Amino acid sequence: MAVGVTKDGRWFVQYRVVHRKSPKKKYFGKGTEAKKAAHERNAEINLMKKRGEEIRAGHIYLDELGQIYLDHEKARGRERKFLREVANRLNSSYLPALNHVPIHKLKADDFNVLALEYADLSPNSFNRYITYLNVIFNFGVEFEYIEKNPMAAWRKRVLKRENHRELNVDAEDIKAILDHSPLHVYKAIKLILNTGCRPGKTELLKIKYSDVDFHNKRIRIRGSKTARSDRYVPLRDEFLEEIKGWQATAECDHIVEYKGKPVQSYIKAFRTAVNNSGIGKKVVPYQLRHFFASSLIANKADIKAVASLMGHSGPAMLFKVYYHLIGDGEKEAIEKLSDI
Repeated sequence: MAVGVTKDGRWFVQYRVVHRKSPKKKYFGKGTEAKKAAHERNAEINLMKKRGEEIRAGHIYLDELGQIYLDHEKARGRERKFLREVANRLNSSYLPALNHVPIHKLKADDFNVLALEYADLSPNSFNRYITYLNVIFNFGVEFEYIEKNPMAAWRKRVLKRENHRELNVDAEDIKAILDHSPLHVYKAIKLILNTGCRPGKTELLKIKYSDVDFHNKRIRIRGSKTARSDRYVPLRDEFLEEIKGWQATAECDHIVEYKGKPVQSYIKAFRTAVNNSGIGKKVVPYQLRHFFASSLIANKADIKAVASLMGHSGPAMLFKVYYHLIGDGEKEAIEKLSDI
């Protein structure tokens, strides 16, 4: 244990904690108040040792861990929409309910406050808000800020069975939208329908012609997390020929391009295509990914193969969302796609 100060004037306390190999450093900032806080923390640690109490890494509050998590995800390039939603959850809900004690002292009763607050939400929203918090705690465990996730057992008990993922679009609707789409939107739709990729910056808009393996008849979908999460989706001959036609007139390597540049967003143009199609329905690109999954599962494709094609770590998510459709191999699954 020691109180120290960095070259740039930040005061810290360094000490060893249980369940952690390397010493922990806690920083308090600069100036007289920071120095005072560092010495107070050092005195607290000395007293804990004298009493024979375990010194834990878990002496951290949710507000601190939440900010560390958001900073980490921002540095990884997570979308602003996701970061804003998690930050809003933290400030409006998680912190008022859970920031009264250090994380390692949180109990089931503390989390029950959230369950009551979210009681009137749909199962999908309820599970999403609970999962955001769970991810923050798992992050804390992985990076040794806390010893264990205090809500792990509680979460398993309260998660709700999600509603059936019913589609409000069919093949005829999608054909109508395609007929009224500019080329970059058309390409986006066809890629989602044929690969099941996530329809945004994390996957779809990253796809390049260099990701298409024409010899082995497959396409590389770059993972949204790590390089190891990249996956390869088999492609049908007809779609491979269509991609070759696009490539012949392409002005850049990204498949979804507009005026020679990679597309950053196609949502407005997609919405216009839906309105011009005359189908009279509200459709968002993510429903095309659900169409991909629903088509395969309804046609009795292997559930593990579908999960792999969609980039899930396992079939659990599909069983929760599409269990009403579930009745080989990835190539057999692809052959069962609707012909659009």
